[in-house]
Amino acid sequence: MLKAEGHSLKESVMSQYLVDRGFAALSLITTLLLYACSSPKLAVEGNPMPEKQVATYMTSVTPSSAYDTPPKFLKGYAPFFPARESKRRHWGYAVVEFGVTADGATSDIRPITATAYPFAKEAMYAVQTWRFDPARKHGQPVVVRIRIPFTFRS
Repeated sequence: MLKAEGHSLKESVMSQYLVDRGFAALSLITTLLLYACSSPKLAVEGNPMPEKQVATYMTSVTPSSAYDTPPKFLKGYAPFFPARESKRRHWGYAVVEFGVTADGATSDIRPITATAYPFAKEAMYAVQTWRFDPARKHGQPVVVRIRIPFTFRS
């Protein structure tokens, strides 16, 4: 058996293997921590939607002349990944359009486009319970139509 500085070659190779694995694990943990600290807060299925994310991606279909202040997202949950689609795809998207009523509820929710209908269905289901501070014109609440995209990743 070969000896390398008092250890067998097998022990030396095993020791180097453990050092390499430890370094790889440390690198992975560091990368994940840095990514988590630097990435914006994104929605996770079934959890509350971050206000900034909704504000960033929602667009008004109603002309801006119809209101002085746009609606502001207050609360709601992210859609779930469709169970049937998780077996077929690794991702999907849906764009839904809906009205924000004078009391801040959502109404008349419609799919605009989606990679598959189950994605649109989950997005519409989630938006049903969302609440907004309504858009206002001259201080009075007004109804507006909003469009928002959803990306689903498994």
